[in-house]
Amino acid sequence: MITVQSTFHLAPETKDEALNLMRDMVKLCHKEQGCLNYEYFEGLTDTNQIVLLQEWESADCLQGHYQTAHMETFLGKLSKYLQSEVVTRSYASEEKPAAPQISDESPNSEQTIH
Repeated sequence: MITVQSTFHLAPETKDEALNLMRDMVKLCHKEQGCLNYEYFEGLTDTNQIVLLQEWESADCLQGHYQTAHMETFLGKLSKYLQSEVVTRSYASEEKPAAPQISDESPNSEQTIH
């Protein structure tokens, strides 16, 4: 599995347009072969910071994503919405994504949430 994290710093005056572009990408990417997850998240302390987390079955699937017409369109429009360069990190794992687990147990008081 390949996980990619990208951080975007959006210009406040065009943020709504950028978010619409990102919403379109989510819909299109979820239809792609090998896409396990593709979602954007807004920062709590800086609402103009958006983080994209995407998970792909393999590097080949991710490379296929980079070759799609909607990715080309997205990249062609993105620069007019940014205040700075996009920072991207990729991680490879042998593991498959874990299913979310819900527990009825009370949280451990020694547990730290980051």
